[in-house]
Amino acid sequence: MSTGGGDTIQSIAARVRELTQENQKLFTEVSAAQRRFRSISRSAWRVQEDERRRLARELHDGIGQLLVALKNHLEGARRAGAPDGVVDGALEMVGQALHDTRELSRLLRPAVLDDLGLEPALRWLARSVGERFGIEVDLHLSGLDERIDREVETLAFRIVQEALTNVAKHSGARAARVEIERSPARLAIRVADQGRGFDPRRLLDSEDGEAGVGLRGMRDRAELFGGSLRVDAREGDGTRIDVAVPLVDLQP
Repeated sequence: MSTGGGDTIQSIAARVRELTQENQKLFTEVSAAQRRFRSISRSAWRVQEDERRRLARELHDGIGQLLVALKNHLEGARRAGAPDGVVDGALEMVGQALHDTRELSRLLRPAVLDDLGLEPALRWLARSVGERFGIEVDLHLSGLDERIDREVETLAFRIVQEALTNVAKHSGARAARVEIERSPARLAIRVADQGRGFDPRRLLDSEDGEAGVGLRGMRDRAELFGGSLRVDAREGDGTRIDVAVPLVDLQP
């Protein structure tokens, strides 16, 4: 009796096993490549934040202190009898330059984020956005009494900062709501407004270098930490951005 059929089945089964092994090997290689890419990307992002921190410190300690010294010098000149009109004008310009320098330093890297943590930094950010853009920011923060991973704090701060900047510049809304909830497993971030809205697919999928760059940046930053971003928005009906970042297994 012919055994050709049995041999064919065995051959097919062997080939299936071989393909399964090859696919598993490819999957392992792809997973390793993704981990390496994530590690490299996070390292590049960390370098960027370190550079922001350095520039902020130089602005504050260098130019800022120089402007303070100049302001004190001008006030001394006024007390010594220099013409009020000239000194007052110079003092006004120095005061504005000092204010702008300090604001730029904080925007680059707020010291409160490094020194005190995410919650105080977000409260500063809400006040700053309100003063700068005239937007009322309603904060609801839960579980941030204790510090979390410093890089995750920076990630959350940057996402909220970018989202509020988008609200101020593009939504037309005069108020925004920020909700952050920390659980043992994850950090959940939500930023919502009742502005004009937009089509998120057009911006997230766009190859235009400008359109949607902030939104894509938030998504990419979240994914670096194994997180995700979801956008619920419709033109004329406001926007809600949800980001979830795991707090366990943070290693890339």
